[in-house]
Amino acid sequence: MKRRFRCPVEAKKEYVVEVLSGLRTEVVARKYGMSPKTLTTWVRQYEDEVGELVAKKQKETQQIQQDAANYQELQEKYDEALKLLGAKELENQI
Repeated sequence: MKRRFRCPVEAKKEYVVEVLSGLRTEVVARKYGMSPKTLTTWVRQYEDEVGELVAKKQKETQQIQQDAANYQELQEKYDEALKLLGAKELENQI
């Protein structure tokens, strides 16, 4: 006998958001230990209701990408500053 996968509706909607944001159904199902068929059913069931959650998830993803770009820029400036500092210290020692 198969065991039923029970979880709150909000959790189901979060799983649906992950699928709609681009992840494969099989990957999300394996991640949470459920059948892909169950997840596909939930996607059809909750697809219309999770529009705002998908928008929120996309906004968070864009923010993370922007933060990563800013971090990379700051890292490059920091490396350049360390290089200049090392050159100045070497110049002072000479």
